[in-house]
Amino acid sequence: MGIVSPYSRLEKAGALGYPSVLMKRTAAALALLIGMAPLAAMAQSSIVSQIAGDKVATEDLYFSLKFGLNVAHLRGPAAAARTGGFNVGITATIKLTPRLSLVPEISPFSRKGAEKIPFTPTGDPEIDLRFADPTSSALALSYLDLPVLVKYRLGRFHVGAGAFVSFLQTATESFRAELATGEEISFKRTVDDRYKKSDYGLVFEASWTITKPRRGVGLVFHLRFQAGFVDVLKDPAAAGAVRNSVIQAYLSFPFVH
Repeated sequence: MGIVSPYSRLEKAGALGYPSVLMKRTAAALALLIGMAPLAAMAQSSIVSQIAGDKVATEDLYFSLKFGLNVAHLRGPAAAARTGGFNVGITATIKLTPRLSLVPEISPFSRKGAEKIPFTPTGDPEIDLRFADPTSSALALSYLDLPVLVKYRLGRFHVGAGAFVSFLQTATESFRAELATGEEISFKRTVDDRYKKSDYGLVFEASWTITKPRRGVGLVFHLRFQAGFVDVLKDPAAAGAVRNSVIQAYLSFPFVH
């Protein structure tokens, strides 16, 4: 089952539940990023150009840093709420024609999963009794994503589609419960052994260049939908398959000399 030190994980918690704190912190970080984005893009472009020169940052081939938010849930027979998390990575844009580009990416930190998951008994009577009806719960699936898209440019707008492969890094369940005294306790456990190590599916994206393009490139806002095809459970549920579904909103900072 992958339980990690059950008694040591029974911790007093604050007044706010785990999922709400995560979403607020994630939203605040994304808002801060949007405010600082133009300065960050200029600084990164200058640094890369000085180190690597024009051969790494040209009109036909350049790299971008991406940072944003995943809003994910698990499609399947059991109802589960959406969860939030960061998505960080780097992309390479390869221009095939003036309007068509091939864009491979790597995102080593891509959080998926769901909130309001049911508690599965651990076999420890004390833990099972306390968390049988948790006040909040979340499943965090951390993946390394490798998408490849083909994008078409329409002025400052781009539309694209492609495929992705993901590799599971960690799977963690988190629960919070309220005691009769009014105190809150939390319990976490790793559940890597319950989930398949890889996923794949399709990606659809629309993006808009926010800043004035330079050499056809600028700071870009992306909105993406990622649909997984794999039943992520190692032991399939009798009621049907459970698959990843993710909406991503993020910014990309191009490295252009």
